[in-house]
Amino acid sequence: MSQFQVAQTLRTEQAFIIKGILLEGQLSKGMYVHVPLNNSLQVNGCITEIRKNKDHYDIVVGCSDQDEIELWEMLNLNGDVICIQ
Repeated sequence: MSQFQVAQTLRTEQAFIIKGILLEGQLSKGMYVHVPLNNSLQVNGCITEIRKNKDHYDIVVGCSDQDEIELWEMLNLNGDVICIQ
């Protein structure tokens, strides 16, 4: 399991981008971002692309439609540490 510190999030027409720093573990395409909403519910997204710039990463989460992108935006992940498996 990897730990990722979110610095910024962006959206495109078909994806949600999470920018930040890898705190622990490793990242690879096909891994899943897990964001808990409460004890029994979480939002998951598959990593479709990873871009590295020095020690910062851009993680691209593929989304099936605009509703899914809006859901990711509503999570307001800036400053959070998220789990990636």
